[in-house]
Amino acid sequence: MLRHAIPPTRFFSQTPNDLIRHPRLNGTAVRLLQWALSLPDGSRETLQTIGEKMPEGRIALRRARQQLEAEGYVHTRRNQCPHTGRWTTRVLVSNVALLAPEEIEAAFAPPGDRMPTVGAPAERAVGASPREKNTEEVNTPHPDAPLVARAAAVLHRVGRTEARLALGIAEAAKLAPLAARWLANGASELELRTAVSAGLPSAVHSPAGFIARRLRDKLPAPRTRLDPAAPAEPLPECAGCGDPLPRGQATGVCAPCTGAVPAPGPGGPRGADRVRAALALAAPAVRVRTALPRL
Repeated sequence: MLRHAIPPTRFFSQTPNDLIRHPRLNGTAVRLLQWALSLPDGSRETLQTIGEKMPEGRIALRRARQQLEAEGYVHTRRNQCPHTGRWTTRVLVSNVALLAPEEIEAAFAPPGDRMPTVGAPAERAVGASPREKNTEEVNTPHPDAPLVARAAAVLHRVGRTEARLALGIAEAAKLAPLAARWLANGASELELRTAVSAGLPSAVHSPAGFIARRLRDKLPAPRTRLDPAAPAEPLPECAGCGDPLPRGQATGVCAPCTGAVPAPGPGGPRGADRVRAALALAAPAVRVRTALPRL
């Protein structure tokens, strides 16, 4: 294939090759993103107004935006002004995929507070919705490196049992900080795998985007961890003899103290004989056929 390309001297935008060759983005999605990234600072264009100028149609444009959101190139935030109560929607577009929560929040931060990040984010105001409900995100500490590595291994193993969610090593590493928040909040690896892989659609066009959205939407609240050094909670005891009460009885006296079962004396029943007596008391109509050895 021969190539003839003349570099433009002005009015041009640079597009990463990874975006142009993206295997899960169709041409409409790539063009919509390139159009948005080519706009000058301060432009009042939105993805909706851009789509109205494109010939693909509303359905194709809606599918294109869904692909961009699933792959991490488009993110949306809704905020309410504390003084006027007016709701605004900010749309972030990036020429690289942003999947880690800290990258996304850093890109949405005001220019003065923004940490250095990749891509070229831009903010777009697209109107107000007074009926929107305010939602607050729970701030959790950033997981440590061993927890992130463990989360990456869990995500990578998901693809071994569910081919629709197969991730590459780099994709699993990008999603690991988000998955590590589950483990940091007290979720088990089984809970993490189940939340990611349960109830899958017939086809998953973007495994990384699909998993990222589930990890964000289903993140459990932090759980209270039990201190292993703390003393165990004592079992309820009989008010008469001080022996532990049967399971399910929190107060009162045990059966021997009530006289329902003879209390064992020095030569009373021991071991297997006490088991037989307890079984007979619990279910007198059931004949115990198991031969228990005498201790």
